[in-house]
Amino acid sequence: MQKSKFLNLILATAVLVMAIMLATKNNGSNKPSPAPIHALQDTALIASPSTSAPFTKKSLGVKAELYPQPAVVIGSYDKEGKPNMMTAAWVGICNSNPLSIAVSMRPATYSYGNVTDSKSFTVNIPSAELVKYVRYVGRFSGKDVDKFKETGLTPIKAEFVNAPYVKEFPIVIECELTEFHDLGSHRQFIGKIIDVKADEAILNAKGNVDVNLLNPLIYAGGNYYETGRMIDKLGEVTDGIDGKPFIPNYSQRYENETLGVIHNRKSVRHFTNQPVSKEQIETLLRAGMAAPTAVNRQPWVFYVVTQRDVLDTLSQQLPYAKMLTQAQAAIVVCGDMEKAGNLKDKGYWVQDCCAATENILLAAESIGLGAVWTASYPYDDRTEVVIKALNLPANHVPLNVIPIGYPTGEDVPKNKWKPENIIWQ
Repeated sequence: MQKSKFLNLILATAVLVMAIMLATKNNGSNKPSPAPIHALQDTALIASPSTSAPFTKKSLGVKAELYPQPAVVIGSYDKEGKPNMMTAAWVGICNSNPLSIAVSMRPATYSYGNVTDSKSFTVNIPSAELVKYVRYVGRFSGKDVDKFKETGLTPIKAEFVNAPYVKEFPIVIECELTEFHDLGSHRQFIGKIIDVKADEAILNAKGNVDVNLLNPLIYAGGNYYETGRMIDKLGEVTDGIDGKPFIPNYSQRYENETLGVIHNRKSVRHFTNQPVSKEQIETLLRAGMAAPTAVNRQPWVFYVVTQRDVLDTLSQQLPYAKMLTQAQAAIVVCGDMEKAGNLKDKGYWVQDCCAATENILLAAESIGLGAVWTASYPYDDRTEVVIKALNLPANHVPLNVIPIGYPTGEDVPKNKWKPENIIWQ
């Protein structure tokens, strides 16, 4: 009997110890205390959805997870010649010669019958600011609603095919129906591209569509997204192939483009010989002038330098601006003492011009250019070099010189996050 009680006591003790160990494991009390992570860091980075190792795949079943999916509007006439629109995402280039577009529609849609009968349609590509119209057009049927009338959008008869296009959409593609295929839930219409029209405002200096200016929509999971910025150029896509294993880095993916630009900005000191356009420089200057400024004095003036001899002179005489020999242009940010007025002695012009400079650097990163801050003020010898090279008036004090160009890719961003620099109160 005594032996039985003794064994029961041991068993009870063992169970108690195991319970304590399990509770300790679950509440993490046996783990070292992690460094505190504040809310800003949590929102800045997209956390990995799980702690699973990379390449661990989970089956999602049969889903339309093909990205990006374009969000476009199809224009067509019905039998009475009434213009109609429908939103479509099952759209894409399907042939090179003749250049053709495939768009799939369900038989229940009004446009299905229109395109079948008229043998024509237009593909209207919206910019992000037109998203409300794209969503509206996709929500209602042309059987019940005159979508052009309700939205206030303007139907224009296409020049080469029997279909309307939307005047307000920046790109319209006129298509002639050549064939169709009944696939199941949808009929796929194949349209030969007869003509493409684009607003001049979204064309670059070479007359091509600038995707950054267009800012087209992407459809995914019932939501709409902006396209985002260019991250690689044709011909450079294989530069980083080195035969080493690929390991994805989910820790440096950001929730929005602004945070991505901020964290990916770097000081670029190596440039290609690709020209930089006047329009790109103006984009940077607009960003600079959007900076905060004390009492709204805007005590800045910007000199744009593109002359090769001046860039070379500055490169030779400024100790930390040697990269100007490679740069295609430079922006010299100056404080205008007349605009600063009675605040010039308080140094507000320096703060304002610094804010403008940071905006310029971020804007350069956002449109695929490289830039670097090279100081002039408060060094008397450097400011004298810039004043002489640009023949500046006495009231313009150069704060810095910013070389501008296309980066070679040699310069990379630095991780400057140091929690020890933060004092919480």
